[in-house]
Amino acid sequence: MARKYVLSVVLVLLISWEAYAAVNCTATGAGRFADPDDTTCKNYTLCVYSSSTGTYLSYDYVCPSTSVFNPSTSSCTASTNYVCNVTTDTDTSSVCTADGYIADPSSTTCSSYIECVDINGTYSETSYTCPDDTFFDPNTTLCETDYNCTTTDTDTFSCTAAGRFANTSDNTCQTYYFCVLATDGTYLQYNYTCPSTSVFSPTANVCTTTYTCTTT
Repeated sequence: MARKYVLSVVLVLLISWEAYAAVNCTATGAGRFADPDDTTCKNYTLCVYSSSTGTYLSYDYVCPSTSVFNPSTSSCTASTNYVCNVTTDTDTSSVCTADGYIADPSSTTCSSYIECVDINGTYSETSYTCPDDTFFDPNTTLCETDYNCTTTDTDTFSCTAAGRFANTSDNTCQTYYFCVLATDGTYLQYNYTCPSTSVFSPTANVCTTTYTCTTT
């Protein structure tokens, strides 16, 4: 009888945790994803596609007490193998324009990156730090050992104001510049590439699928 009671309590707790739905599985697709609101790096969501309903099922889990969730390997690992350095930002001045992973514009060493998750029209930004001796590659969206870290562009464009600006020399309309005002009054310049299914709109200043790319 006591075992049945304990089992019932556990089931109730699991159902409650699943109802929390920390990650939007429709936006992320199938796989395991870190809870963007968890600063302990222990919570994650397993997204499973149901072919019978055409929807995603989400199951939220907590890593064992001696481990944390590593978003790079999508698994729980010993805290000595992954440095948990997470901050969540839902400010309206979000650097996110689409779901996915982008370079952290505040990092000049390419040692950190941001996970962008669209939650009801507002982007949740979660910052992560790459393992030692690796750098975030915005092309592969992974922490790589052989990536050459460059945070400024070498062409003629130069930031004169904060914001996102189209790369007018790109005839695919997929690349753009992100300019950030530094504390010393200068501008930091970063280069980004829109996801393969979208282009950068110079009017909306975001990556979108509705903009028609026209170059001269």
